[in-house]
Amino acid sequence: MSHLRFSGLAAILGILLLLLPAGAIAAPTKIPAPSGDIYVQDFANILNENEKIQLRNIGRSVDDQTTSQIAVLTVDTLSETSIEEYSVEAYRKFGLGTAENDNGVLLVIAMQEKKIRIEVGYGLEGIIPDGKAGRILDEYAIPHLRNGQPSLAIMNTYQALANEVSGSDVFGTAPRDVPQEELPIPSWLLIIIVVGVIVLDFMFFGGTLTYLLLSIISRGGGGGPRGGGGGSSGGGGASRGW
Repeated sequence: MSHLRFSGLAAILGILLLLLPAGAIAAPTKIPAPSGDIYVQDFANILNENEKIQLRNIGRSVDDQTTSQIAVLTVDTLSETSIEEYSVEAYRKFGLGTAENDNGVLLVIAMQEKKIRIEVGYGLEGIIPDGKAGRILDEYAIPHLRNGQPSLAIMNTYQALANEVSGSDVFGTAPRDVPQEELPIPSWLLIIIVVGVIVLDFMFFGGTLTYLLLSIISRGGGGGPRGGGGGSSGGGGASRGW
């Protein structure tokens, strides 16, 4: 009798497991731990070093101006997780934006699944509603992804998001790795002009302008890697495939 009761319980347990949704017994989503500045997490190795530097500079500038944080996360695969679920979990793990305002944006790209998503924190849903997030992807990301240019898709989309969050067009929407023309004046003459301005500043203004410039430079370039500010709730945004 005991053997029959055990067999019956095992059968019932097996039926219950079959009735459970697949996600209920799936392994937890593995989000890579962020490394360096939170703004660029390129685990799929899409971006070159120059592009990473450009995006970090844009991310720091937006962070300094608005306390909002924009991050890009590239991965090889979502590991059988939907990009929507993956993006929400990554947003929470990175803690984008401030805890008070939850003003973060996360751009996620999965190369194997050919999926891309903009995940928007609750504090920025008024600035980047779902429809606008979709239009940004359609205009700045999808054409380049279909042409096999994922780095260009990231650069242009990130800059478009920075413009929306900052409320200006100071970051542009075109790639920034184009060659720049040389300055029309020699470098030695430029040094003399800078030194002359500093001397005049100390003579007439007590070095106020110089100290202000140095404080801006030190604030923008130092302090070690920046992490997330404590935001925890994403949910808005848009997803696309290519």
